[in-house]
This record gives sequence, structure tokens and C-alpha cells, in this order.
Amino acid sequence: MRTFVLAMVAAMAATTAMAETALGTTGLTLNTEAEAQYKVDAETTTIKLTPELSYALMGVDLTAATTLNVYDNAGGFTLDDEFDHMPTIDLGATYMMRDDLELELGTAYDLEAKERSEITLTATFNF
Repeated sequence: MRTFVLAMVAAMAATTAMAETALGTTGLTLNTEAEAQYKVDAETTTIKLTPELSYALMGVDLTAATTLNVYDNAGGFTLDDEFDHMPTIDLGATYMMRDDLELELGTAYDLEAKERSEITLTATFNF
């Protein structure tokens, strides 16, 4: 449990330090999310870091992101292992048609396997 508390503190500090950052006046932003998770029954702790680059263009938000495993209680610090293989890049586009209708297009590309995952089109209605 002590490990989980330390992981949560690290995640909160990382999230605060790496919040949304505008990259000049280019319209690009870097959004980074740090997630610490403790599974009670399995007694496992993990920390993941997800940097996301986004660009807003005429009402469409384009994103590219990847998830990096930073720590797990079985292997310890694992971020350096992430650089031993090519990442999977999550790609997406979001468009708000109206205040109550959002369209989203998403896929992922595995640079290691050199293949794309299923393309998903989602429409979300809010009422």
C-alpha cells in the first residue's frame, strides 16, 4: 500500500508539472497524462505516462498519442524498456457538429508490426 501512495504522489506531481502546454503559436499542444493504478486483489501497482500531441484545425481536433509504462511493482522502473521496441501510436480526430453531437474517428498504428488497427467512427449524442 505504501508503494501505491508513493505512486499516486508521483503521478499527481507529474500531472501538475506536465499539464497542457502550447507549443508557441503553431496551434500544437502537448498534453501529458500520468496514471498510477493499484489493484487491490492482485496487489499490483503500475504507473503509465501518456504524452499526446494535438492540433486544432477548423473545428477538428487531431491527436497522436502513445502510452509508456513507467513502473510496475514486479519489474520496478520500466520506462527504459519502452525504448527497446517501436511504439504504437494512437491517432484520432474529433469534431463537434453541434453542442449535442460529437463525431470521432480513431485508429492506431503499431510501428513494430507495421500495421494499422481497426478504424473506428463514433457518434456521441448528449441530451
